[in-house]
Amino acid sequence: MSIAPVLAPSPAAANAAVTAPPVGTRAADRVVEVLRAHGVRWVFGVPGAKIDPVFDALAAVQGVAGAPQLITCRTEQNAVFMAAAVGRLTGIPGVVLVTSGPGTANLATGLLTATTEGDPVVAICGAVSRSQHLKRAHQAMDAVGMLQTVTVSAAEVTAADNVAEAIVNAFRAATREPRGAAAVVLPYDVSTATTAVGFTEPIVPAAVGGAAAASVDRAAALLREARFPVVLAGARSGDPRTVDALHALLRATGLPVVETFQAAGIISRDLEDHYLGRVGFARNQPGDVLLHHADLVLTLGYDPVEFVPAEWNLGKERRIVHVDTVAADIDNDYRPDVELLGDLATTLTDLTRTLHTRGGIPQRDAATAVIVERERTRLAENTDLGDPHHDDAFGLDPVAVVAGIRAALPDEATVLCDVGSNYLYMARHFRTYRPRSLMFSNGQQTLGVALPWAIAASLADAGDPVLSVSGDGGFLYSAVELETAVRVGASFTHIVFNDSAYDMVAFQQVEKYGRTAAVELGAYDVVAFAESFGAHGHRVTRVEDLVPTIVAALAEPGPSVIDVPVDYRDNLRRLGGDLLADVLL
Repeated sequence: MSIAPVLAPSPAAANAAVTAPPVGTRAADRVVEVLRAHGVRWVFGVPGAKIDPVFDALAAVQGVAGAPQLITCRTEQNAVFMAAAVGRLTGIPGVVLVTSGPGTANLATGLLTATTEGDPVVAICGAVSRSQHLKRAHQAMDAVGMLQTVTVSAAEVTAADNVAEAIVNAFRAATREPRGAAAVVLPYDVSTATTAVGFTEPIVPAAVGGAAAASVDRAAALLREARFPVVLAGARSGDPRTVDALHALLRATGLPVVETFQAAGIISRDLEDHYLGRVGFARNQPGDVLLHHADLVLTLGYDPVEFVPAEWNLGKERRIVHVDTVAADIDNDYRPDVELLGDLATTLTDLTRTLHTRGGIPQRDAATAVIVERERTRLAENTDLGDPHHDDAFGLDPVAVVAGIRAALPDEATVLCDVGSNYLYMARHFRTYRPRSLMFSNGQQTLGVALPWAIAASLADAGDPVLSVSGDGGFLYSAVELETAVRVGASFTHIVFNDSAYDMVAFQQVEKYGRTAAVELGAYDVVAFAESFGAHGHRVTRVEDLVPTIVAALAEPGPSVIDVPVDYRDNLRRLGGDLLADVLL
């Protein structure tokens, strides 16, 4: 009897056996099913071994209709910033995908910023296999414990059958008011396991009605009784339906409106007479004066993280009508007389109708009218072209730079602002007439958001053109993503207000201590830096060259960076300090 020899498998056959897909559907593929069901168009991330099953599942559907596009970023923090911009601009949570250990830990600043500022984000984080959790293993960590401190929801999935439902619930948590970031931790062995359980259709949130009729009636009565009612619009007032309903209320009542920074753009050009400026830093703006004189403040989608009540409700003398999707955070300086909780657009429509049936709001008295007109004039003077006699040899006047940006852009533009003195000048002087077309980080005041936001806005067709602004310090926090922008074909213009310092810190130090500490930065060649990534680079040293340079940059394909030396020597007077006594009279 002969015995057939036992043959070793060929290298090709051995490799095929190792890489053959498992029988059934991987949990990683179920993740992609849920993303597609929820209309996710992009996934921003940085790959790694513990999350590569999901990256592999996404790679398999690239180019397929309705599948998310995978955007590989340079850092996890910038990936979250991009996802957060998508969430704020579209209302659909932006999605970020990262690996275990430092990949997850690097999300912290971005997730904290999104959660603080109400931007819906879903973070999917790889983790070591479950058998490694209790060991001092490579990249093992208490991911959920860390993520819980910076999200509205964080959970680890321990069974493949629960992966899809965990992602669905993360979407629900991220979009439930107050919105924010939700995280799902996905151990490697769970992502590679097979499951028959998935969600191929979105779970539609329940519809929410307006505020209770009794509360609307009470609010209408308070508005009619008030001598000087003012609307303070906040971060949650930018939904298009809410903006339309607010416009109807303003046409019916003539109420003046003060915006927080994140409410920028809710007043259209045809209603510009109702706009009395923005508040959110030192108390020295026309909007601060109006709030000082108001005897009733109707807060709309107001979040105290932007501008605490102690800054505008001095003496606790103002009655407050709280209109929001969430209950008020009660403190010593914020005690609403009535809360109108529910869908903002419906509530405002009901309030407008109720006021109409009661004869509207009485015309403001002469003294009140004088204050409104005076502050409207101050606001117009505050939005001029800067100092006509300024010496550009010391850098350009920042007010003139803002005026130049405004002159170069159409109303359809989307403008993204980083943190620093540049953001204060933009918040105070840049007019915009479309909600969510001027974005700030005004909760955490996080450096480095503007350029990643611009990449996301360019992808999301948020407005045309797209322009972002930062200081020279904030620019380098995220400038490595210029390579990402070039690679994915994002087109936008980024302007650097350059003074080689952390000036927003500097002028506050001078005000408090009479000197600065640790705020000086080294100079670098912004133009050469941008061009090294394949972006366009420009430098403007004369104010008359600014608008033509911006217009030319906006016409260029891909990202363009404009270096603008600025003169911040007068920032303490212009940006700091409290209200002068004479404007409070």
